[in-house]
Formats: sequence, C-alpha cells, structure tokens
Amino acid sequence: MKETKEIILKTAYDMFLNNNYEAVTINNIIKAAGITKGGIYHYYASKEELFKAVIDKFMIENRRVMPEIEHSNLSEMVEYTISKMLEHNQRKNKGIEVDPNLPAQQISLFMAAFKYYPGFTKIGSKFYHSEVERWKKVIDLSIKNGEVRNNVDSELTALNFMVIGTNIVTNTLLGGSIEFAIEMYAKQLRELYKSIKA
Repeated sequence: MKETKEIILKTAYDMFLNNNYEAVTINNIIKAAGITKGGIYHYYASKEELFKAVIDKFMIENRRVMPEIEHSNLSEMVEYTISKMLEHNQRKNKGIEVDPNLPAQQISLFMAAFKYYPGFTKIGSKFYHSEVERWKKVIDLSIKNGEVRNNVDSELTALNFMVIGTNIVTNTLLGGSIEFAIEMYAKQLRELYKSIKA
C-alpha cells in the first residue's frame, strides 16, 4: 500500500512539475501512474489535496531534512552552501538525464503553491525569513570577529546572498545546463563574499 502512495506522489510531482496546475487532472495522474481511480481516491479526495501532499513531500519536507549547521564564519558558510548544492546535483545526476529546465520548473511549482495551497504564503514566508536570518547571523558574527568589514549592512547583504540563489534559473537559461548554473552560483557567492571581506 505504501508503494502505491509513493507512486501516486512521484507521478503527481512529475506532472505538476512539467505542466501548470490547471492542465493536470486526476485522470492524467491515474493513467501515468498505472493505477485505478479507487487507488488514487483511497489516499486523496481531490486534486487539491494531492497537490498539497506533493508540495509537503517534495518542497517542505525536503527543506526540513537539511541539517541546521552552525557556521563560525562567513567563508565557511559560503563554501558549505556551494558544496551542498554540488552534492545535491550529483545525487540527482546519478544515472539520470537531468532536464536543464528543472530549476525553472521548480520555481514555477513553488509559485503555484502560493496560489493553490491554502496557507503556503505563511510557510514560504517563514522559510524565506529564516534563511535570511541564518545568513544575517553569520554575517554579524563575521563582522564581530573581523572577517567582514564593519560598515557592511548585514541584513541587506544577507538578502543579496539569497538573491544569488534565485539567479540559478537565469544562469541555467544562459548556459543551458544546471552544471553551468551551479558554477555561476559558486562564483557569485564567492565574489559577493570577497567584496565585503575585511
């Protein structure tokens, strides 16, 4: 039974990722998953409920399993962030052809969650602010220990580090591959770090 639920969720995730929310129907998911209508309705009463389960599993839970690492300085945090991005990409790449549009599709799915997942605005906002606060905390610490110039605005700089992450979609479009996007992401993080270093 658990396998059926996982198949439904993975199939629905792929369909919501590759199509807009309105275009995906329960019948499409049933056909793609190779299950019966009763099989899907045993777990999910509606498309809305299934969409919420997809977002919970593939966007919210994935973020929660990432360990909260305490960094003692900004250089360490920058390099750790780059290494996690590379590691995540290598896990995804093992024996699988990666769609160069994946970052854009994931952002599109994230945006659909704001529209079709009741309460997601609060969840997304909480996550974004916690990430900004995480960067700000390490920047403040790095100003205090003399690693970063003392005239740096830690909140604006934290926002700049966050914005670099959103550039992954643009970099993928420019370079045509997720590898190029991650390479640019690493360069941009390191360049911002160099610009504020004491």
